[in-house]
Amino acid sequence: MQLSEIKQVAEPMKETPSTMQMVTFAAWRDDALHSGRPADRRYVTLAELLVRLGSYGLGLTWKAQMCDEQPHPAFARMTKASAGTGIPTLELLAMDAPYLQAVDGDFEGYAGNELVLTLREFDSSSWDVRTADAWVLSEIQRRYPDARPMTSDEWDSTN
Repeated sequence: MQLSEIKQVAEPMKETPSTMQMVTFAAWRDDALHSGRPADRRYVTLAELLVRLGSYGLGLTWKAQMCDEQPHPAFARMTKASAGTGIPTLELLAMDAPYLQAVDGDFEGYAGNELVLTLREFDSSSWDVRTADAWVLSEIQRRYPDARPMTSDEWDSTN
């Protein structure tokens, strides 16, 4: 195969959908985090979501924006640390904040300079996810079966 033929075959494969899709699901769960353990009411943390992203999330850098005027000091540190170029996933997971319950916040995942994923914690009651990546959406829907599509208007109303 000639180089020009390889480029023609490869170019369509690197196209990705540019339309962001959104889903929402309950932040409070009545299920067991680990199989084989009794179900208990628990809160889905940012750390849990980052881990669910697996290798997809490892290459991202994150910027955090908290809507709370007086956030927990750990969230204030995370917001400050993520300003500018952002903070890599593993560094974010090493902080205290991802393991705490937030009230309102946006956690934006970047691949280079491109925003590819937003995790929005709304009112301590739901997580909203916006991405164009089909794998991320299917993983969220697989792990959180109550995840349902959101409209742009619904997304805007949670901001």
